[in-house]
Amino acid sequence: MRRREILQERNRPLEHVHFIEQGVASLFARTSRDGPVEVAMIGRLGLVGIPVVLGTMRSPNRCLVQVPGEALRIASEDLRQAIDACPELRQQLMNYVQALLVQNSQSVLCNVRHELRERLCRWLLLACDRLDDRMIPVTHDLLSMTLGVRRAGVTTALAKLEATGALHRSRGAIEVVDRGILEQGTCECYRIISREYSRLTARAPSSTERPQEFERPQELWLERGATALDR
Repeated sequence: MRRREILQERNRPLEHVHFIEQGVASLFARTSRDGPVEVAMIGRLGLVGIPVVLGTMRSPNRCLVQVPGEALRIASEDLRQAIDACPELRQQLMNYVQALLVQNSQSVLCNVRHELRERLCRWLLLACDRLDDRMIPVTHDLLSMTLGVRRAGVTTALAKLEATGALHRSRGAIEVVDRGILEQGTCECYRIISREYSRLTARAPSSTERPQEFERPQELWLERGATALDR
């Protein structure tokens, strides 16, 4: 996956579903008058192509690659056939849909009700989880578009977080130095999103362990899909 690559275009039928192995992609909502704002972040162990899973085949949201990486790709029609043939696969995918819907709803609440510092901490924590890395290759301009705020506001908020020792800024990247400071600075939205991912995977992390998404679901989903298609 290349930076700024479009994985899902607005209002166009989806030909493929992408299961992300490395990197981060974002779903953006927009109107003809307003610029794009991120409504969901999809990373390692997530998928782009929810409309295919739901059978609607298209969406008004565009999905762009934010952090380059790798993804497994399957034709939409092949995945639909596998879903119809394998109830267990369908349930696994629906679990992910539920987790993403929770992220959508909490992002809306967070963007309306919470301070920029809290929103920024939430975004950085989610990015770390989905990249499985402390180094986040992201620019201030990209964060500005993602959070729907002015670039100057992002720069100021990052500088204040850096002064606390939470992170270190470099050209085109942010390194999370002390995750605990970010967790103290974020709002409850991050914890709600993370708990939902953990609940849907029937996995109860310890209090010191960061929440995980599905344990390599691509292999499970695609293996079951291939088995269903062979029947």
